[in-house]
Amino acid sequence: MCSADLGEAETDGMPRLDAAMDAALLLAALASRAGDRVDFVSGDRRVRARQRLQGARDVAVRLQEQMADLDPVLAEADWDLLAGAVQGFGRQRALVVLLTALEPAAIADGLLPVLPVLTRHHRVVIASVRDPELSRMAALADEEGPTPPTADDVYAAAAASHELERRERTRAMLVRLGVDVVDADAGDLPPALADHYLALKAQGLL
Repeated sequence: MCSADLGEAETDGMPRLDAAMDAALLLAALASRAGDRVDFVSGDRRVRARQRLQGARDVAVRLQEQMADLDPVLAEADWDLLAGAVQGFGRQRALVVLLTALEPAAIADGLLPVLPVLTRHHRVVIASVRDPELSRMAALADEEGPTPPTADDVYAAAAASHELERRERTRAMLVRLGVDVVDADAGDLPPALADHYLALKAQGLL
């Protein structure tokens, strides 16, 4: 698994980095229990943590130690560097989980060019923390209440709707490229990613 470029933003009061780390810990625990190899890479403009956890009985503890010093940063990820770090673990087919923001511009400019390097050998999943505030803002113009929506409400709703449409187009593009996308609210991301892993195992796709 690999985490990158999660920034400092919070969704519903939980930092995106914390939600991603919770998802990584739950997934690592499940995979280890199933006898799967677990490797971990984290970085942005540089690799900040890289650990092979194969055969470790205390995978969750060791992974937690690797993530203890990680802090959110406002920096675009160097996906060439991070993909190279993932490939450094070997070419054996694996499930590669990228815990990163589903930001259309960052995906198009940074991740998209290196995806073929990963999808050629691995099954790739992008797991992203969705911001529920976008959906709430998009509904502002349609809300019924004692007073009609203001011009600011209408503008904010239009901007949020546009962003949601861009994210959906990005998600659809990734799916067409053979990438699975798990996009969930902060509290729902760990179980959603775990369920996706278990579904892939049940279908014999791992």
